[in-house]
Amino acid sequence: MVTNLKLLARYIVLGYFMYLAYDITRIEYAQGIKDIGEIATSAIYGSVFGALTFVIKSHMSTTIQKDD
Repeated sequence: MVTNLKLLARYIVLGYFMYLAYDITRIEYAQGIKDIGEIATSAIYGSVFGALTFVIKSHMSTTIQKDD
């Protein structure tokens, strides 16, 4: 039961960051943040894709331990 909850939580977090990555790559979003400057735009893109990369790396390199 706990293993299933841990796995579900991992996929929820992964799905959320994938949604954020999809959302910021839409043309409407990019046009909306164009006025805030290059550095802020880079920070937004870098933080979302960096978080997505970290979550995927953590998910692929760890295994769920069975609780006794």
